[in-house]
Amino acid sequence: MLPIKFIHTSDLHLDTPFRGLSAWNKHLAARLKDATFKSFSRIVDLCISEKVDFLIIAGDIFDGENRSLAAQLKFVAELKRLSDRGIPSYLVCGNHDPLDSWLESLTLPPLVFRFGGTEVESLSYEKNGAAAADIYGISYRNKEVGENLAVRYRRKSDPAPVSIAVMHGTVGAPGPHHSYAPFRVEDIRGMGFDYWALGHIHKHTVVQNAHPAIIYPGNPQGRDFGEAGPKGCCLVEIIPGQSPATRFIPIQLIRFEELYIDLSGINDLTVLSGKVEQAIGELEGSEKRPSRYSNDAGFVVRLILKGRTPLHAQLGKAGETAQLLEHFNDGQLHRTPFVWIDRIEVNTLPDTNLEQIRGSNDFAAGVLQVVDEMKKDPALLSEMIDVVESGFVSIEAKRELDRFSIEDQQEILEKATWILMDQLIRQ
Repeated sequence: MLPIKFIHTSDLHLDTPFRGLSAWNKHLAARLKDATFKSFSRIVDLCISEKVDFLIIAGDIFDGENRSLAAQLKFVAELKRLSDRGIPSYLVCGNHDPLDSWLESLTLPPLVFRFGGTEVESLSYEKNGAAAADIYGISYRNKEVGENLAVRYRRKSDPAPVSIAVMHGTVGAPGPHHSYAPFRVEDIRGMGFDYWALGHIHKHTVVQNAHPAIIYPGNPQGRDFGEAGPKGCCLVEIIPGQSPATRFIPIQLIRFEELYIDLSGINDLTVLSGKVEQAIGELEGSEKRPSRYSNDAGFVVRLILKGRTPLHAQLGKAGETAQLLEHFNDGQLHRTPFVWIDRIEVNTLPDTNLEQIRGSNDFAAGVLQVVDEMKKDPALLSEMIDVVESGFVSIEAKRELDRFSIEDQQEILEKATWILMDQLIRQ
């Protein structure tokens, strides 16, 4: 029996408006909007170069019901590229692109099959004149679908060697996403499907590898820092009777990332600059994509500065981070690849010298004296913690909780000391 090879993608969200970004950087917003289209174009390129049997799109092709005519025509043009090469596309509609939002005047290419929304349908893919795979799916008729659609999937009485279920929905906990067409793994186990091609969750997630394989490819292009990290699609090969072999392929044009820069003990601004450049260099090096996908690549980065540093006071001055942003971003949008820093968050702390505070004659020194007494006298520390608990912890909760060990109490004291000192020095 012949193997089946296909690309599984979902949540293209073509024509995403990026309204918030447009308000302060129209050039970058235009790049991001274009990136959602270009990422799909790269998926089509990948289908052709990998000589796949077909493409599966598991819903949310567009970002909303009011998608532009240009967006729809671009989508159809990409599918036509596949159809012209004899590569079919199978798609279901999700909550962002339900059937009732599609234009009746939009004609899909000959080898594009969009599943209806009344019942689960099955389509057979033939290879060398014989049925090689059955693809099953159902589209959302409208935006809100709370029904468990998965239990409506049933294999044919005379199935092809490979059975693939395509669905837009939520298996298990939805995380940050709304729960649409929710189901459990137990609902589909034993149905006989080889692969469940899911959409809706924007993070690449392998729910399970086999029996059956249940996979979300995630969206192919991140749109904000809630969708950070590599984004792409799944290349799947199934040999009848064997577990599916899947490979995640990064495909995005612009990648969102948060970079943490530790400035502990650093008192030289030039070292800060070097650390930022090093972190960005490592990020660029981590993007190991095939060379044909390296053009036009870019990063939108959020820098988060942390650690105890003598630079803390200087970084906290009004306007300092704005000037740093201008310095790091100078000329970036004209580079390929570009690295645009969206924001610099200063989460550093003062490089506090506790011995120096102990030698002074102020309120902070008095606080440290009390702390030192509690460190030497565990009974005194335990008494203090009991007093705090009586004011903030209910009697019912105290019955259920174990008492803090001596080590726990010392750790609480240590953390509280630093919090107090930082607040006192700031003020």
